[in-house]
Amino acid sequence: MTELRRIAPTSPDGQKRIVWLCAAHRREGGSQDDAYAFFSELHEAGRLLPDEDDSLRDRAEAAIRLQRGLTADLIELLGLALAEPDSEHRGDLGDWLPCRMFVLQGDGVEEIWCALSVRSADGAFVRETVRDLLFAALEQHVAPALFEARNDWPSGAIEWFEVVRLGVREPSAAT
Repeated sequence: MTELRRIAPTSPDGQKRIVWLCAAHRREGGSQDDAYAFFSELHEAGRLLPDEDDSLRDRAEAAIRLQRGLTADLIELLGLALAEPDSEHRGDLGDWLPCRMFVLQGDGVEEIWCALSVRSADGAFVRETVRDLLFAALEQHVAPALFEARNDWPSGAIEWFEVVRLGVREPSAAT
């Protein structure tokens, strides 16, 4: 008997650009592993096609991917600032969130300055929770360090749309 396998992408919600896969396999009707009977039961129960739970999961996973990507970019920018202290480093985290980083070293302490914008690169406002999660990731990455909110910047002024945190640690704790 020849085995046939086929995978066909389908997208019942079209505009969301989500691809759901449907797999088919040659079968023997009435056998224990008859996938068609299983799919028929799912269809009759209204559980064959994606539903609101699937949509919620997709949005949750997208939020996690975004936060992980922003955090990775923040840590990369920190690495540049640590490699070149006493100079400002700028970047758009995820090509979306403007960020500045500045590291000062001396007198037995290392100062790590981070400014995150309240506006994205396209001008939309960024939720406070997004910035808070990024500041928390920074604190965790450079621990042990003491952090505080600041209204100044070591190389000049801050903009009205920036939120600044300063972390202080001993140089021996460098990442």
